[in-house]
Order: sequence, then structure tokens, then C-alpha cells
Amino acid sequence: MKKQKQKRHYEEVSYWESMADSMVGLLLCILLITLLLIMYLVRIPDEDYIDVNKGYSYERYHDSDDGGGNHSYGKVDDEEGAEEETESETEIETEIETEKYEDNAGGGGSYGGGGDDDENYKFEDPDPGAGEGEGMDRAAVLVQVVDGETGRTIKRDGMEFELYGENSALQVLSTYYPKKIEYKKYETDKSGTFYFPEKIVLSTYELHALSTIEGYDLAENTTFTLDQAYDWEDPYVVSAIVVPSKNTIRVQVKDIDNGEAVAGATFDVVAAENIITQDGTTRYKEGETVDVISVGDDGYGESKELYLGNYLLRQDVVPQYYGKITQEKAVTVASKSEASDSAIQELTEDKTSVRVVLKDALKSTVYLAGARFVLTEDDGTVAGYQVTDKNGRFTVTNLKKNTTYHIKQLSTISDYQIDRADHTFTVNGEGLIDGKTETELTVDNRIIRISIGVKDRIFRGQVSDVNMILCDAEGNVIKNWNTTGLEQTLEGISEGEYQVILDGDESHAQTITVANVTEIQEFQFDRWTVTDIGVLLALGLVCLGLVVLLIAAARHQRRKKTEEKE
Repeated sequence: MKKQKQKRHYEEVSYWESMADSMVGLLLCILLITLLLIMYLVRIPDEDYIDVNKGYSYERYHDSDDGGGNHSYGKVDDEEGAEEETESETEIETEIETEKYEDNAGGGGSYGGGGDDDENYKFEDPDPGAGEGEGMDRAAVLVQVVDGETGRTIKRDGMEFELYGENSALQVLSTYYPKKIEYKKYETDKSGTFYFPEKIVLSTYELHALSTIEGYDLAENTTFTLDQAYDWEDPYVVSAIVVPSKNTIRVQVKDIDNGEAVAGATFDVVAAENIITQDGTTRYKEGETVDVISVGDDGYGESKELYLGNYLLRQDVVPQYYGKITQEKAVTVASKSEASDSAIQELTEDKTSVRVVLKDALKSTVYLAGARFVLTEDDGTVAGYQVTDKNGRFTVTNLKKNTTYHIKQLSTISDYQIDRADHTFTVNGEGLIDGKTETELTVDNRIIRISIGVKDRIFRGQVSDVNMILCDAEGNVIKNWNTTGLEQTLEGISEGEYQVILDGDESHAQTITVANVTEIQEFQFDRWTVTDIGVLLALGLVCLGLVVLLIAAARHQRRKKTEEKE
């Protein structure tokens, strides 16, 4: 038996030996974990992967109905859309899938089929040089939506397109990671661009727009030809050109009174806001005059085609005899897709006019008919004569611009006095009078009115049954009447002195003076009546009774004092 070496109490213990063993074990564990992680990362799952440089597609002819199962680039097809493939399309796809595994000259990006060997799951380009053969080259394509006038990219998302090849065949492209997805529609992102999901075979293609951008018309079909290979780093760029939508402003000008067409007007079209299209270009600045609409003999006019937005119609040239439309008309120009013809803006012109109203100077609700007036220009030219209608009115129209007019009264009716004032107004270059198309002139005619009555002297009430005679200065009787308890009003009296005779007593006739004023002149005469006399007698009796009572009271007081002294 071998003897174990006995450690002596003086021998030293080696700590380094045990620590080295531990470190070796730890390193082995780390190495094992690292190897397992590497094996996990390099393992390719049983799914399709896309090679961003290579790819395959097939064609679906335009005359077949896709049943609504199309998908935009970047959106996954659902099972319902996949089931709509026809048998012939499935056969084509099967042939292409076979080509992916067997023919390396068709472009890279394919991968091996479903064995357990890890080599079958590698993501590789089987032939990096593929694509150089005739008809086998492919190109990466970038599509950008461009304003046809400025050439600037329109950075808006959501605009959809379809791709067609020769014979109007719809191009169906695919991605393969994490699973195969087919795309029949392609949609712009926020940059206004998109890539086709895979490189496409060199050929001639046609890009069809399916939707529009706000403010733009639908893009026309864009044809492009790929004649050489392009890679993703430097793709072939296709510009889908869209043109800003435009429309016209149409106006119809009519007379406000009779509805007939009015010719000769022009209107400035002014931008009511900054008109900016989706490419960021300011087409018109707010307040800018962008066009002028001229109205023809039929009262109709229209503008040139304008960018969509809000505008104002501001009248510039005013037709003869009409006043300027001072209120600006707000108009919104909409796309032709909403209405092929813009709505006609009806504008009404009002003739420059002056309405003359003749009324009683005292009674504002009494209008005078049949009075005659003359209208003259500043140089004395007679522009016409007018007569007031039953409502005491007439209207002057067909007035020249930049002209001063005078209106004078020539005659009146009944006992009224005419207004001898010269009424003046001026029509400016815009057909306005003091800033208005229509104005009103009021003319007053005055008639002398007097009120005559007889009042009792005590109660100051009107007395009835008193005969009154009004005579002029020469003694001619103007009016003879008996009072009825109301004042008598006489109109049409001339100014001057008159005599008033009460109950035929010419010796006590009273003189009154009538002035030429608008207000009613009142003349009242006092007279004793039976009532007045009765009242006076009653008052006398009352006073007498009071005196008697005072005397009796004084006597009684004196008698009482005498008796007290005795």
C-alpha cells in the first residue's frame, strides 16, 4: 500500500491552484453559452426572406377582375385575397417558384427549400453576377409624385398606384420576409415617394394613378422603359406628374329692378388668402389681384383658370348710369371633379338714383301729389322734368358720373307754398352719391293754418252757438260759422290782418294778424256766458252770507262781554 504523504504542520497551503481550477471551469461555461448563442443566431427559420437586391414577380392581365383583394405596398394580403388567384395564375407562380430554386440566372434573393440541414436555411444570393443575361436584368425603381408646374416633389402620403407591363398586364410584386406577401397597389409615404417592393425585369411599364392629392387632378398614366439594371443604392426614378387643379369663376350681372343683363362691368379677382398648393408653392399672395373679369353684352363673364382657394370679386369698372357694388363678393374655387362647371355668381347692379319725397311741412304723414319739378345739370342743361305721384314721390335715374345736379320745384297743389330752395347733389366717378347708390331727398311744402275759438271767461272752455265771421282787411268775408264747442281750424289763409266779428257786433270787431309760419296760429276770444254769470252770483251770495255771519258773531261776542261786566 502506497503511503500518503503526510502534510507537516509547517507546510504552506496553495490557494492559486484552486482558483485556477475555478476560472477554467467558468471560461468553459461562457464558451459553451457563446457557442449556443451563435448557433441560434445563424439558424434560418422555416420562413421566406426577401433579398433587398433581387426578386421575382408575375403578371396578371388587366382584363381579369381581382375581386377587391388588392393590397398596397407595405400591406399584407389576407387569405381571402390569396384565394382569388385563378388556376392559370397559380401555375405561373409555381413555374416562377421552381425557377427560384433551379435557375440561378434569374436574379438573386432566393433561398433553399425545406430540409433539416442548416445549409438549406441560409439567406444567400446564389449567383451575385446574375442579371447580366439578355432579358434577365432587373432594376430597382423609386416612384416620386411631382408637381407638373414646379417640378417639386409633393410630400403627401396615401396616393395609390398600379403597375402595368406589356399587353396591359397588371404587375403583381412580392416580398418574402417573414412570409410571402403580394402587392397589386403601391402607396406613397410622407415623403411623397415609394419603392416597388422588388426589382423588376427590364421592360416598358405604365404607372396608373388610382387616387388624387387634395388640390390636384388625377395623374395621367406614366410610361417608362428600363433599359439597364439599377440597384437599390441608385434606383431608377419615375416621376408621376400631377397638375394642380384649377377652375374658373363665372359671373352674371343683372339689373336689380328688372333682372335684365347689364353690360360693361369689370371685376378684379383678388386672393382672399395665400393660395398654396401641396408642393409648398405659394401661387397667389393674399390681397393680390390675380385676374380681371370683363362682362359682355349678355352680362356674362368668366375668369381664367385659377388655383383652388378663396377669392374676392371687387368691382372696378362701373356701367353707365349704375352705381358701384361696394360689397365684395366672396367666392370659393373648387375642383372640377366636384363640379365640371363652377357655379355662376349672380351679381346685381343698382342704378344710381335719387328719390324725391314731397310732404306737408307740419304733417309728416301727408304727401303731396301733382307737384312739378325740374332737374338740371351744373351747367344749366335741363336733364328732365318730374311730377310727384299719388304718394308724393318721383325717382331720378340715368344720372351721369362726375356730374352735379340741381332739383327745383316749379309748382305745388292747393294753397301750399312751393319750396324755393335749390337742392343739389353730386354723382362721383363710381356712380355713388355720398358713398351710396341710392339716396332720398325730402322737400317740404308749407300751408298757413289758424285756429279760432271762443272761451268762457271763468272755466276757459270752448263756447258753443257763437256766430263768428272772419273778414280780410278789405271787409270781404272769408268764413262764417257758429261755434260747436271745438276750435275751428282754417287752412290756406294768407298772411296779413283779419277782422273777427262775434254775433254780428261789428262795432266790437277784433283784429288778428296771421304770420307766414309752419305752426298753427291760435286765436281765442273771451265771452261771458250764463254759466259764468251764475257762478258769479253764487259767489256773491256766498260772500254776502259770510259777511252776515261775521257780523252776527261779532255782535254776539260784544253782548257777552257787556253781560260779564254787569
